[in-house]
Amino acid sequence: MQDITLYTHPFSRGTYVVWMLKECGAEYTVVPIQFGAQIQSAEYLAINPQGRVPALKFGDTVLTESLAIITFLAEQFPDKHLIPAADTLERGEYYRWMCLSLHLEYAAFNKLHNLPVDTPERRRQIGYGDFDTAWNTLREHLKNRDYIIGNSFTALDLYYSGLILLLTQNFKVLPADETDILQRYAAKHLARPAFAETMAWAQETVAQMPPAE
Repeated sequence: MQDITLYTHPFSRGTYVVWMLKECGAEYTVVPIQFGAQIQSAEYLAINPQGRVPALKFGDTVLTESLAIITFLAEQFPDKHLIPAADTLERGEYYRWMCLSLHLEYAAFNKLHNLPVDTPERRRQIGYGDFDTAWNTLREHLKNRDYIIGNSFTALDLYYSGLILLLTQNFKVLPADETDILQRYAAKHLARPAFAETMAWAQETVAQMPPAE
């Protein structure tokens, strides 16, 4: 196994990657990156020219985008069964829900910023339809399910649970009602020990970081 180094901020989507690394039982190093001057420094831009976190260095290769990273990690630790086997229909389903998550995020952030989707023509143009249509697709899928695919926890459940938490607590575009299908689903997976360990890591790490410049 190549050396794994994660560059991230504790209050970013890098927490998904830390959670995933813990689920995998991986050995890794975290380099905290502060927002502001450090994330735009020449040193960090040499790692990720976009000036964003997370970035995962695997050997000499740098990977970015949290969902891509956790999918890659799932493949690197096949004994943890966090992604279906490559030659199965379930892997195709994994890719479907992996790609669909982008549409759900577009819908959520458009709602956050009050972008209008109030006409049939506009809904056709933006692809996902509207916020309710997009997210009700996921609700309907999870109506009688605990997992996005199959009958066990995968990297998709990790990602979707983290996304639901983000859009509920931070951006407040999803209902916080505990009886909501999405909240019930997320609560099950956010109760995993590795998530609690990740949150403890985040609080401890951010307390030790210098203020942003």
